[in-house]
Amino acid sequence: MTRVAVVTGASRGIGAATAARLAADGCAVVLAARSTDDLETVAKEIDAANGEAMVVPTDVGDLAALDALVAATLERFGRLDVLVNNAGVLPPATRAEQVTPEEWRRALDLNLTGPWYLACRAKEAMRQGGVVINVTSTAAQYPSVGFSAYNASKAALTMLTKTLALEWAGDGIRVVGVAPGRVDTVMIESILRWDDKQGRRPNPLGRVGQPEEVAELIAFLAGDKAGYVTGSIITIDGGEVLAH
Repeated sequence: MTRVAVVTGASRGIGAATAARLAADGCAVVLAARSTDDLETVAKEIDAANGEAMVVPTDVGDLAALDALVAATLERFGRLDVLVNNAGVLPPATRAEQVTPEEWRRALDLNLTGPWYLACRAKEAMRQGGVVINVTSTAAQYPSVGFSAYNASKAALTMLTKTLALEWAGDGIRVVGVAPGRVDTVMIESILRWDDKQGRRPNPLGRVGQPEEVAELIAFLAGDKAGYVTGSIITIDGGEVLAH
């Protein structure tokens, strides 16, 4: 029986690479993000590689849209086996006292509340052996000036991952986290430019990661060979955290 995976933030970067990798493993993939055109492009690439993909435009900050995402998945495929909570937002660098309440709420809605809610709705649809993978960040492991909302939301997502893993283990649902460091995506272009301007190495390995490298890790964690892994947060950062 074909496994079904939902990937949020699937229009580009880590999400798009993960969707393609899971499809290559034989999963039917549900692509969720706000950009319909970009999702259609990813879906066409998966279809061209003999995979199966369905596009469901979704704003992760809209809880009703997350209900609709799960409903559409079950209507099309009748099951849900893997959820990759990848969508998120990195607000512009702003000192904490200058962040507006609206900006704070938006960061937590997309980086924490949406993933929590979608994980819970997905869990209700999953059978024994289901997997939830939350994409957190190295930003959960050390503070950065100007990123209070992002750091706080990702740290909370890390603890949520561990709590859900504990609560759901008896139901046969694994919950794991992946914490990327600097990866070549649109979301952190400004940070990469800043590193380059300052002449700073991105990490001890001296290079930026690629979305496909993170996708490989996620695909492994989603599979049966990682069946004894739950509650873990796997860092993939070229040694970035070691240098802090």
